[in-house]
Amino acid sequence: MPHVTPDQITRDLETIIRRLKPEHSGDIRATDRLRDDLGLDSLHSMELLSEVTEKYEVDIDVEQVQDVRTVGDVVQFLAGVLA
Repeated sequence: MPHVTPDQITRDLETIIRRLKPEHSGDIRATDRLRDDLGLDSLHSMELLSEVTEKYEVDIDVEQVQDVRTVGDVVQFLAGVLA
């Protein structure tokens, strides 16, 4: 996988989140909490994880992302994994 920038990860996440939660029409910010602000439940979170692992061709264990709470956390985590 070629190097992926945090900006690209952010754009990809926005696309995935909008697909999972089409009713969310506002901006998606790095500080948005996945559950509380964007309304992703546990099923949505698993779908997000599945799409991310497929898109970036990485193997991420659920335990690795238990502390991920915000969009920014996801970007930071993925940037570290993909570095």
